[in-house]
Formats: sequence, C-alpha cells, structure tokens
Amino acid sequence: MRSIGRRLAARAAGERPAHGAGGGSARGELTRLAWVPASALLPLLAFPPLEWSLLGWLGLAPLAAALCARPGSAAAAGVAAWVAAGWGFGLVFYASQFAWLAHAFVAEAGMGWLHFVNFYALLVALLALGPAAVLGLTRWAWLRAGVPPLATLPVLLAAQDALLGGFPFGGVAWGSLAGPQAHTWAARAVVPVLGGAGLVLLLGLVNAGWGAVWEAALRRGRGHARRWWLAGGAWALLTAACAWPAPAPRLAAAAAERGVDVLLISGDLSLATLQAQRGTALPLRYYIARTLGAPGAPGPPSAPPAAGRPRLVIWPESAVPGEVERGKRLVEVSAVGGLLGADLLLGSNAREGGREYNSLYLVQGGVFDFWRYDKQRLVPFGEYVPAGFRWLFPRKLSAGEGDYAAGSGPPVLAWRGTRLGLAICFESILPGHARAAVAAGAQVLVAAANDAWLSPAARRQHLQLTALRGLEVGRDVLLVANRGWSALLRGGQAVALADWHGAPLAVRAALRGDETPWARWGALPLAAVGALLLLAGWRTRRRPPG
Repeated sequence: MRSIGRRLAARAAGERPAHGAGGGSARGELTRLAWVPASALLPLLAFPPLEWSLLGWLGLAPLAAALCARPGSAAAAGVAAWVAAGWGFGLVFYASQFAWLAHAFVAEAGMGWLHFVNFYALLVALLALGPAAVLGLTRWAWLRAGVPPLATLPVLLAAQDALLGGFPFGGVAWGSLAGPQAHTWAARAVVPVLGGAGLVLLLGLVNAGWGAVWEAALRRGRGHARRWWLAGGAWALLTAACAWPAPAPRLAAAAAERGVDVLLISGDLSLATLQAQRGTALPLRYYIARTLGAPGAPGPPSAPPAAGRPRLVIWPESAVPGEVERGKRLVEVSAVGGLLGADLLLGSNAREGGREYNSLYLVQGGVFDFWRYDKQRLVPFGEYVPAGFRWLFPRKLSAGEGDYAAGSGPPVLAWRGTRLGLAICFESILPGHARAAVAAGAQVLVAAANDAWLSPAARRQHLQLTALRGLEVGRDVLLVANRGWSALLRGGQAVALADWHGAPLAVRAALRGDETPWARWGALPLAAVGALLLLAGWRTRRRPPG
C-alpha cells in the first residue's frame, strides 16, 4: 500500500515513477506525443484563407509545453519519440501548405492523380524532416544538456526558416511562419534587422514562453498560482505588442518627390487559354486593350506628360507568349508605349544560343529598343526537371518541350536614371534574391507573376511573402500577376491593392537608396542574436538526469 501511495504522490507531483514501478507512464507519454501532429493545425489557422494571425504567436504553445516537460517527469519522452512526433507535425503542416499543388499539377497541368499523389507524398515527407530535426534537437538539448526549450526551439525554428529560403532547388520559402505576420509591429521592428527568419525566432520565443509558463503552472500546482498568473499576464502583454497590426506606412513629402508613377496591368487568362494562344498575337492584343482602356490613358501623343501620368507600364509574367525581341510584336509594344508616353515592362520568352528563357522585357516607348532580364531561380518541375528526377517527371509541366535555362548576372535593369530590381514568379518570395537586387543598386522592386497556377489561398500567401521580402530590404515592391493581385507593397503591407477582375492599378512607388541592416549584413545579426539566446540558455541549464 505504501508503494502504491508513493507512486500516486509522485504522479500528482508530476514526477516519473522509478523504473519498474509501473508501465502507465509510458502509455501516457505516447498519448501526449500522438497529439503533436494535430498541434500543427493551430499555427496553420494563421495562414490564408482564415488568417487568424494571432494564432501564429500562440499555436505552438501546447507543443512547447510538452517539450518543456522536465526530465524525469511523467510527461517526459525520449529524443527518438520526439523526432517521430516532429515528423508527424511536419507531415500535417506541409501537406496543408502545399495543397495548392493539386490545383497546379492536376487541374492546370493535367497530371494524373496517381502520379501526383506519389510526388506529393515524397515532397511532404522530405520537407517534414525539418520539423523532425527541430523537435528532436530541442528535446535532446533539454534531456542531455539541460538547455531549456525556451532557448533552443526559437533558434532552431529560425534556422529551419533561413535554410528553406535557400534550399532545396534554390529555395522553398513557402509556409514560413513569418509570412502571415508581415503586417505586425513585431515585423516592422525585427524584419529589417534580422530578416524574416528573425521574425520566426521571435515567434518561437513567444510560443516557447507560453509553453514554459503553462508547463510550470501545471507542475507547481495551486500554491504558485498567483506567480504564474502574473507571468502569464506579462507574456500576454508581450504577445499583444508583437501581434498588433502596424498602421499602413505613408510616404513623407521628400520621399514622394523621389517616386515613379506606374500602371499595373493584371490579367484574367487561364493557363489553358495561354497554351491555346501560344504563338499567336491574341494575348498581346488582350493586354494592349487592358492598357489602353485604363482610367486616364492614353492622352494626346503631342501633349507633354501630365503629373501623375505613368512613366512605366508593367504586364505580368508570360503576358506575351513568344519572342518580343523583333518583328511585329516589338513594333506594337513600342507603339503602345509611345502613345502613353511610357515604357513597358512585360513577361515573354527569349531564345538565345538554342536555349529558352523565361524573361522580362523593358521596351522603350516609341523607340524599337529593349533590355531583358532572364529568370535566374527556376521553379523545379514547373520550369525544369532537377537532376535525378527524370524518372518522376519526363518533362517540365509548363508549355514547351525543353527545360528553361537560368539567367545570370544581377537581377536589375537600369531605367531612366534609376535601377529596377526584378523578380519573376516565386523569385519574389526568396530572401536572397531581393537582397541581391538591392546589393546591385535596385531602388524599387518589381515582381511579375502568373498566379493562374495557384489556388486563392496560395495567391494570398504569395502576396504576403512578397511584402515580407520588401520589408527586409526596405524597398517598395510593385507586384502584378495574371489571375493574381496587383499591388504596391510598402513596409510589409499592401498600401494599394486590386485583384485581376478590377481596373488596372495606378500607383506611385518611392525610390530609395539606403540599406537596411539585413540588406547590408545578411544573416550575421540573426546569428549573433541566436548565439546570445543559446548562451543564455546554457548558463541557466539544469543538470541532465542520470
């Protein structure tokens, strides 16, 4: 009876019974870990389409509380169990994040369902290794070295986010926890210094703090209720300050004088329509009609440019299938620019040296001259098939037989005394691409996309991640997409926004030449902050068990 009483008292105190004292604790651990994959559903609610962004700061708290279970307690579980649970968490998270691939691959590209399911399962299983490593290493540091998850979990989450921004296949930034938080005060303060991964570190710190408060309150019981209520209240104030929406930024008078007036022309052409009209002049006619029908355009060719009249007209990616470098297409585009008193930036294909490129052409209005930017970071499987994957994809999903070739050189074009930083499609969500453009002198960023591949929720996330990249480098972003948004993005928010059903969007973008700390130093400040946090955790570590 005394032995049974001691075991019950130990469980009530949250301590692990001695070895051989009973097998119920092991079953309890497995039950708790079984809920870890389901806990991925909470942070997912912060993403489109629901966008309950506050849950980004709270959704990982149950997970962190379980990680914080003290070594030797009944809630403790080993490293291998947490690796498996983290892999399950990643499966749920990334299966949701990349669900739009079914629309792109099956509905739009015509891939068979069985073929798609095999690819999708492989992709999600590989990406899920990231959360598995994060949770496994966090648990290892707590069990073996006594370093609390409050220090290790945020740093490892930030490291995973930074890694996905550049690897694999040139970057898979989709699903970054920072994306739905780009409009918050925390993003405004942290992202220009530490980048999007720095915002993920702060998110992880707030979530881990909630987990530590929760776990300690449960472990210490009612005798410390007042203390933990105070800790919870203080953490709630911190969370509210971080998650509070920041007001949309406005241009100062001096900045407004250094701006450029732009007309953004979105489109509503399906992929099937673009494929059927490939090689014809019909898409060009469509965008010319959209441009000439824009409010206030065109004016008399002989009249001087009026204040606020666009000097640059931007069309989406692949707006004109076929080459624009010569012949009738170049003449027509240049003539439209001459009529408007503006230059045109538009997406088309290019052929050079027997290779095909996904390109943006900057055509001078009224003059048959142009400059070209070739896309550098290609979409895997959509625009090229990575080496070793031909068994799964005999050819790329987009139109054309051969793979696209990647461009080279700085992602900028000189234009009327300034430099435009250019991005095509998902290049706009890659942190290294925006930083390279600013390093090459870009004073404003331009992102042209064809979002007909994306589901509505994915289009919204594309907008959020593009805004985050502009906030990192301190530049306005002009986004225009076929079947997507047209927007002026500033300070992590859309200060002007229109969907493809509406009229073309006329905006004034600021030209800036300064550099944010993140644009200047990259990940060095983030690495320093992460090292300080780990050092603080090491100094407060507990003695590992046994």
